[in-house]
Amino acid sequence: MMTRSMFLGLAVVGLLACGKANPEVSLTDSTRSTPTPTARTRTLATGATIDATMGRTITSRSTKAGETVTTTIDADILDAAGRVVIPAGSTVELTITEITPARNKGQADGTLTIQVTGVTVRGQDYPIAAEVTSLSHTLKGRGVTAGEIEKVAVGTAIGAVAGRVIGGNTKGAIIGGVVGAAGGTVVAVQTASRDVVVAAGTPVTITLTGPLTVSSV
Repeated sequence: MMTRSMFLGLAVVGLLACGKANPEVSLTDSTRSTPTPTARTRTLATGATIDATMGRTITSRSTKAGETVTTTIDADILDAAGRVVIPAGSTVELTITEITPARNKGQADGTLTIQVTGVTVRGQDYPIAAEVTSLSHTLKGRGVTAGEIEKVAVGTAIGAVAGRVIGGNTKGAIIGGVVGAAGGTVVAVQTASRDVVVAAGTPVTITLTGPLTVSSV
């Protein structure tokens, strides 16, 4: 038969047992830690090349210095270990710093200077030290523009009027004016500008002048 003292002792033991904290119950969501993925990076060395495609046409007739052009990378760019650093479809932004046409027939070419300003990989923008090392272009003649015809016409008119005043020979002045116009047109054709044109879809090669490190996750 259980005595009063034995009953009290068991009751105390039961209370102590119930008072012990259950570690699983006391662990709250705020104290649970979720592993954070460690950002990994991959690097392209100086001298690595990037092949891309021009996104739009640029021409010295309408494109101005300061405008930007987006190029799209054609294929995955790999590091020395064969890992993808820049996936295909990433973009490189270029800024036009100077663009001028060939001013006359005697000038071999116009001027086009482009600066590489940044690369976007997996939605993240990165600064880049690089230069354009290959970009094909064409020269497109403007022909005799309205402005050039006007200049020729004005010069001819002045010559004709001067001929009338000085020589007093209207017929001679008109003939002189016609000859002047013909000669002036030939000069205009010879000096007509030829625009530097880079068509959309033109391949462009970009070479790194410094290492490029991007996140791989």
